[in-house]
Amino acid sequence: MNSSHVVIVTHSYPRFKEDWRSNFIEALAIAYAKAGLQVTVFVPNAAKWDRPCTDSHGIRIVRFNYAPFQAWHVLGYGDSLKGDLSMNIVHMVLVPLLFLAGTFKLAILLRRENVSFLHCHWAIPNTPIAVTARLLSGTRAKIFTSFPGSDVTIIRRAGWLGRILARMISRSDYLSCNSSDLKEDLVSAGIPSTRIDYEIYGVDNSKIAFDNDGRSLIRRRLGVTDDEIMLMMVGRFVAKKGFETAIRAMPSIKSCGKKAKLYIIGSGLLEHRYLDLIHTLHLEDDVVLPGEIIPSELGQYYSASDVFLMPSERFPSDGLNVVVVEAMACGRPIVASNVGGNDLVIEDGRNGYLHAAGNSSSLAEKVTRLILSRELRVAMGNESSQMVRHKYNWNAIAQRYIDHYRRISTNQTIKD
Repeated sequence: MNSSHVVIVTHSYPRFKEDWRSNFIEALAIAYAKAGLQVTVFVPNAAKWDRPCTDSHGIRIVRFNYAPFQAWHVLGYGDSLKGDLSMNIVHMVLVPLLFLAGTFKLAILLRRENVSFLHCHWAIPNTPIAVTARLLSGTRAKIFTSFPGSDVTIIRRAGWLGRILARMISRSDYLSCNSSDLKEDLVSAGIPSTRIDYEIYGVDNSKIAFDNDGRSLIRRRLGVTDDEIMLMMVGRFVAKKGFETAIRAMPSIKSCGKKAKLYIIGSGLLEHRYLDLIHTLHLEDDVVLPGEIIPSELGQYYSASDVFLMPSERFPSDGLNVVVVEAMACGRPIVASNVGGNDLVIEDGRNGYLHAAGNSSSLAEKVTRLILSRELRVAMGNESSQMVRHKYNWNAIAQRYIDHYRRISTNQTIKD
């Protein structure tokens, strides 16, 4: 595999140091590089870009323009969909330009270079770009498609156009998603169930792990006392994260007799709704919204918490949130809903608990069990870190993708 070349096709990538956007894709790129692959990231231009064309890991970044003016490069990078549900009309006008420019530039790259496989993240618009570019270039590079979640929502809601896109995406050589909800929607769009594997977005456990000094630092910063249980959630403030379910569970959690406070790290469209709910339930002293934090401090925040929550909702469909695996890497027990891919990494009763989506009473009951038993929190947290160490880190995940490429290439050679 040392001579193999992977091109990661995406519309989002960290643009500068400490940019949190799509840093999980950068982590996979680094894991591919560590495995000995030549790595190129193919991504549209964007404002605020401040990083070299080749980074310290040898990863080359190829950006392409799709609009005549720099200010028009607004697609991707988490800004195109409102709450992961609808697209800005102005952005919709630019999509054809993105597709045409991306296809043309990628086809040129494929003709000039010996590319082994293209790994597309977010099937829309990246897999149609890759499929068309491969056809135009006449190359035999394999195409891998990974579905994080919002792309599946677009396919499901696009009607007949979604079915056409699904057929085009089915030309991929390998397809993976990170939740049964996403797979169900993809099958309903016309992609055969047997074509879709489960593969999560993982964590670099060499960078994110339990940090005792960081735990003490963050708890002092937040004013969390030694006898207080710190519950935590991390993510964008959008409906599918289900953060309202956890807020509604707090009155029941408070009644257990132990001090507990919920910290919700992030920002987004629903912040005012959360604040109104907190006020309505008189939880001003029990639920805190600290805002966004820089990615390099996330490990310290996970370590500072005692229980991590991920109460995902079923609609719109979502994949497993990377923050769950990051919290596991820091040895945290997880309480999460039984949707959104949480059940791929959480074994109920082993490294945490699963609860019914949207059921605040069930969430409160599971959290209370952990609040009342330090021994249970420690045991489940240890299981979480072991699972990441052996299976859910990026090095292991990248190797599984490489193994799939070898298998597909071998089968193609036999057929030829």
